[in-house]
Amino acid sequence: MKPEALARVALASEVGPALEAVPKAPGVGQILGPDARSLLIGTSSNLRRWAASHLGLDRPRPAPGGRARRPRTSLAGIATAVAWVETDGPFRQRLAYERLTGPLLPASARRDLKPPSFLHLDPAERFPRVSVRALGEGALYGPFRDRRAAEKTKGALQRLFPLRPCDYSFEPDPGLPLGLACLYAQVRSCAAPCLARVGEADYRALAASAAGWLASPARREDETAVPVTVADAAGRALIVDGGRRGVGLYPVRGGRVLDAAALVVPPAELDAAVLQLSWPESQAASDWPWLTAWLGSPKARASFVVVADAWSAPQLSAAVRAALPRAYALRAAGGNVGATREEA
Repeated sequence: MKPEALARVALASEVGPALEAVPKAPGVGQILGPDARSLLIGTSSNLRRWAASHLGLDRPRPAPGGRARRPRTSLAGIATAVAWVETDGPFRQRLAYERLTGPLLPASARRDLKPPSFLHLDPAERFPRVSVRALGEGALYGPFRDRRAAEKTKGALQRLFPLRPCDYSFEPDPGLPLGLACLYAQVRSCAAPCLARVGEADYRALAASAAGWLASPARREDETAVPVTVADAAGRALIVDGGRRGVGLYPVRGGRVLDAAALVVPPAELDAAVLQLSWPESQAASDWPWLTAWLGSPKARASFVVVADAWSAPQLSAAVRAALPRAYALRAAGGNVGATREEA
């Protein structure tokens, strides 16, 4: 989202009358200082009340125990304008917030975000193995909010697919001394390609099956240890969010939310909207750091749908309808909400 996309009102000597232009609606607000520098960005269910609270107009509220709360630091002395964008649905609000703060504060400098973890598995390697890695190049599956969650899924995968857990370099030989010291080989929890118990081609086929298991949530319905959001990190997905204006559909590709391809439609027009969805290539930075945190938070009432390349339009439409957030009272069919394309 670009700064010029925000509505704006200049602050005069009297702040109160100027804030009458700010709506009492949910959205993302920004308080600007001299030279249009950003002083504060925040989300709120009431933009006017949010702006007033940071410009010295906040009404005192009692704290637990009957004591008065300490008022927020007033920015009225240096603030020159208030900018805002109204948002419909909690995910759209978070997306707008991230697009505004991204150019001002990199993810690496934010204390509220932690780098997500991924599982790496490349079936094209000679003797593939699963390892936990940070976001980068290669065949990655995730995201996981932290390394501990990734290790848990790695353990679940190893129970189903006996891939080698070691990082040794070897040439397959039934007489390798390694077989006497390796516990995994002794208890048969590893296919032991080092001891030639399985051929190289068969072992790579096993790794390909494991990669397919990681990439497809439908194959993991009985595995509660693996989040349903885990899939090919470079693949396609769709975030389904509900709001007063209708259902928000936000395509995701390679961990990047494709703002320009997003749609907001009434429930009755979902089938037609699915035909309009697209996942264009994007060279922008990945959204995985904040998107992973969002999906793992209690406030994430939106649904994350992993989209398979082989899905037809009816299959995608059925998946979208199954993922409609229950927490929202969506408008009935035939409402006056038209399809709109979201621009950031």
